[in-house]
Amino acid sequence: MNFGFDATTAASIWATIGLVIFLGIMIYFGVPKLIVKLLDDRIGRIETELARAEALRAEAKALLADY
Repeated sequence: MNFGFDATTAASIWATIGLVIFLGIMIYFGVPKLIVKLLDDRIGRIETELARAEALRAEAKALLADY
């Protein structure tokens, strides 16, 4: 099933077709939504850690000023 293309071009065409099918399956099963959810959860954890670090820094500054 060559259609007059050389081997490299035919392989590139089949690889592209396979990639499109793979991406279609991933989108169909909702993988992008899962990735977005995981990233949102991670953003939430990082924001919480930053808020805690800022509070600890303010507390340390207050303790330093009292000392």
